[in-house]
Amino acid sequence: MAGAELIGKEEFEQIRRLFEKSHVNLYRYGQNNFLANELEEKFANYMGVKYAHLVSSGTAAIHSALAACEIGPGDEVITTAYTFVAPIEAIAALGATPVPVNIDSTYHLDPIEIEKHITSKTKAIVCIPMWAAPHMDQIVNIAKKNNLILIEDSAQALGAKYKGQKLGTFGDMGSFSFDAGKTLHTGEGGIIITDNKELYDKAAEFSDHGHMHDPNLPRGLDPRRMKGLNLRMSELTAAIGIAQLNKIDFILKKSKKNKEYIKNRLLDISNISFRQFSDEKGSQGDTLIFNLSNAEQAINISKFMESKGLGTKILPEAFDWHYAGAWNHIFKDIRYYDKIDLNSKWEFTENLLRRSICINIPVNITQDRCDEIINIIKEGCNKYE
Repeated sequence: MAGAELIGKEEFEQIRRLFEKSHVNLYRYGQNNFLANELEEKFANYMGVKYAHLVSSGTAAIHSALAACEIGPGDEVITTAYTFVAPIEAIAALGATPVPVNIDSTYHLDPIEIEKHITSKTKAIVCIPMWAAPHMDQIVNIAKKNNLILIEDSAQALGAKYKGQKLGTFGDMGSFSFDAGKTLHTGEGGIIITDNKELYDKAAEFSDHGHMHDPNLPRGLDPRRMKGLNLRMSELTAAIGIAQLNKIDFILKKSKKNKEYIKNRLLDISNISFRQFSDEKGSQGDTLIFNLSNAEQAINISKFMESKGLGTKILPEAFDWHYAGAWNHIFKDIRYYDKIDLNSKWEFTENLLRRSICINIPVNITQDRCDEIINIIKEGCNKYE
């Protein structure tokens, strides 16, 4: 999966750089640390923003971004019913109420659904681009019109764009993940970006036990103004991140080329439809989603694909981890959901997701393997037409 496929000598060279020093310090805030700062600067430059702050995971990134925006008890945060569970966990962990809403045909936040769910308690929108862009113009306008904070949890969309602008840069803050399924891979890791110095400082403080990082004071005398957690990234992880970031243009170009080749040769299949896009040209290339007329077809075809050695990605393979209706373990303790039937709350979202199939498009893939993937999908769709 993207960067995870390309771990090799370049990452080792960056680790060697770290260990060449006479005194090796793997601690982010130790003396003579330099790689985390270097990666943050390079990432900020790549994204075209003023500030970037590294943390230990993508979950830590969205958690820190929410905390920096002072999301807490009494607040409602609107987000999407189709996402990995992490942002919902982070909202709930801060004592706020997550309010997932139905997606539209782009598999993203439906702007109409956002407006329907805004109340006097709504404080923020967490927009989550799943490998491509939601209708960002409309979502930005809704946030501005209602004086709401806009955070983009772009964990699945590093490098993707909307009308030429990189996802993660539309809102007050953006967050990204570097785990095994993402564009860049560092083992674990995440990063937060923003152009707002106050939000940057608060995110950095929250991820480091509240340390304010006063450069004129020793760490033990550092002041604090807010609660925090230990969500730091190590120098060793940052070393891998530098090498991975250097590969991002290759990753994006190759994955988009592979996806285009496969998709174009599936367009003649009569019984499938592909996800719609607000900006397909700017979308990620490592994922392809198509849907069938019903869930039974999708399950049968996905099982056939797996029998031929072609696995699925999230849909249907990890459905319960990416659909709000499966998260009663979180919502059962939130008063907002006391009288809400989770089985019908997100009916449109569930219907679309259950009849959808998602496949991973590797970077390191031959044309012969691309042709094999095409033939497996065609054979499965013909078998269960």
